[in-house]
Amino acid sequence: MISTFKLEKSYQKLFYAGIINGIGDRFSQVALLTLILQITESGLAVGITLALRMLPFLLFGPISSILARKLSRKKLLIYTDVFRACIAISFLFIDSPNDVWIIYVGSFLLAGGEALYSPTRRASIPAIVQKKHIKTINSWEQVLLGFVLVIGALAGGFVSYLFGPSQSFLVNIFSFFIASVFISKIPSLEAIQNEKEQHCMKEYQRAPFFFIIFSSSFLMMLLSTDLLIPLANGMENVLISVYAVQTFQAADLGVGILYGVLGIGFLISPLLTKRITKHYLLSAFLCIFIEGILLITVSRSPSFSIVVLLFGVLTIFGGISNTLLDTVVMQSVPESQQGMYFGLSETISNTMLGISMFFTGILLESFSPRTIGAINGGLYVLLALMYIILTLTLTNKKQHLQKAANE
Repeated sequence: MISTFKLEKSYQKLFYAGIINGIGDRFSQVALLTLILQITESGLAVGITLALRMLPFLLFGPISSILARKLSRKKLLIYTDVFRACIAISFLFIDSPNDVWIIYVGSFLLAGGEALYSPTRRASIPAIVQKKHIKTINSWEQVLLGFVLVIGALAGGFVSYLFGPSQSFLVNIFSFFIASVFISKIPSLEAIQNEKEQHCMKEYQRAPFFFIIFSSSFLMMLLSTDLLIPLANGMENVLISVYAVQTFQAADLGVGILYGVLGIGFLISPLLTKRITKHYLLSAFLCIFIEGILLITVSRSPSFSIVVLLFGVLTIFGGISNTLLDTVVMQSVPESQQGMYFGLSETISNTMLGISMFFTGILLESFSPRTIGAINGGLYVLLALMYIILTLTLTNKKQHLQKAANE
């Protein structure tokens, strides 16, 4: 795994940029969520803030691939990092409950930058990485997420707890500027094709994007995961902060610990992912099923230490499912259409995340976090079972068609 990483020089810089701005963003997020709960004492305020971080994907996600083609992927990533650094400065002026609007507006604008950045970055990976290394590099993406959570969330919790949220916001500001420097060192984020690949690309470009997607039951199923699974993810994201601050009274340090243990889970997940060599989709959905069972267990756990352990374990399975699903998409969607696909994917998934977070915040005004947590786990289980059945059905259909063709 390390040898593959060393071979992919351009991805190395993309990886380091992702770690740096990701850690800075987590410093800010931990401080921000804790600050909201402290000055408003409202789970609804948390839900609104997290929803506002998702909503811009509906507005800006679909145009990310268009801007990337006009500016180049490299320039778009650099510009959005600089833009987000400027917006993050506004959080330094939050001083009282009357300043909550700064949190809402700043969160919305930061998410607008992320809505352009994230799909462009994801589409860049298959463009600069050798095809035989795609699965391994997707595992490195989980390692990146793990480092971001361990260093960013855990250290961010300590920094915010010891020195106040303003120091966390400063880290976030500088991280965006530093990440943009790393991106600037990458020669190009565009795919290099030989004549045969260029001919195939032109053929695919003649076919409308939605025709390619909706003419394939398999691709439609993949895209539907971006519609449904985020409903469960959104509930889980809100509950992490609420469990730490309200259920177990662990304050911002508890938020940092929970996000930190999530990071450890993502760091461990590649060790298991590399052992999976076939049946990627079935394995991914089985991992989601296990996540659901563990989240139901979390909702009944009596102590914070048990909750920390369970979140760490369930995140291992989350990291595996993320890697396998991304690998299947990158292997199945034509390269010329991946920018559009990931833009649509980010738009759908983050819009659904925002909706889920908003309504989770509303539900927390009437129901206990433990009740919502049990519902959250049950939703994961039901979705996983549905997708396992769909995958088996499509696999059997494909085998029958191949058998008929051979006869």
